[in-house]
Amino acid sequence: MGLEKPDVQRGSKADTEPKLSSIFAKSFLAAALLSGLIVAGAFYTSGNTLFAAYSGDSVSDSDRNARAEAFNSMQFLQISKVEANDIPAAIDAMHLSPANRIEITREVEASRSTQSADSHASSPAASRELAKPDARPVQEVADHVAPASSAALAAPAPAAAGASGDGSRLTLAWVRLWDTDVEDGDVVRIESAGYSRTVTLTNHGVTFAVPVPASGQIRITGLRDGDGGGITVGLASGAAQAVLPVMSVGQVLTLNVRTR
Repeated sequence: MGLEKPDVQRGSKADTEPKLSSIFAKSFLAAALLSGLIVAGAFYTSGNTLFAAYSGDSVSDSDRNARAEAFNSMQFLQISKVEANDIPAAIDAMHLSPANRIEITREVEASRSTQSADSHASSPAASRELAKPDARPVQEVADHVAPASSAALAAPAPAAAGASGDGSRLTLAWVRLWDTDVEDGDVVRIESAGYSRTVTLTNHGVTFAVPVPASGQIRITGLRDGDGGGITVGLASGAAQAVLPVMSVGQVLTLNVRTR
């Protein structure tokens, strides 16, 4: 009577089959996961709204109302003017054509000259000088006054270039535009005194100079609503800032400003 030998080969085969099944299952899961990631990436990069809906601005109704109320109640925004020694660099950064650069430089310089003359005329020293009596004899003073015809007396004096009376006085001022919510590609255009610039908004923002007219009005137009939720833009200058109402494409807001 002999002992029956165990079937070593059969046992080895039985142990191998579960291992192979486990490997195949893991490979299938890995392939399915990879396929899912590829499909999701394709949807996202193609701009499919299924994913884009979660990447746009999300401003609550209460915040929208608060922004609109704050803007409507604001009389003006005090913005910082460009100092004299910074004017050339500021104009260089405005991306102007050579002809427009020359024109705005001329207008700004004329405005600065007018403002300087006005400031001198209103100074206490100038007032005291004007108040001094003329010590010369009356006849001597009269000899220095040319006789004027009635036509000359009736003709108005020409206005100085850049005088505030004709609304042409310009002041360069710094502004910063930024996206107050999600940085999703919102685009606006800023317009002031004939100058316009298109800006793609970021959370960090972009700072540049704009000419401010005597009326003190700057216009902001919504051009593109990135990934939805409205165009969320803020305007700042120095320590002052204004968070504008959430805008739609084509909407125009007029901001009243004053330079300091």
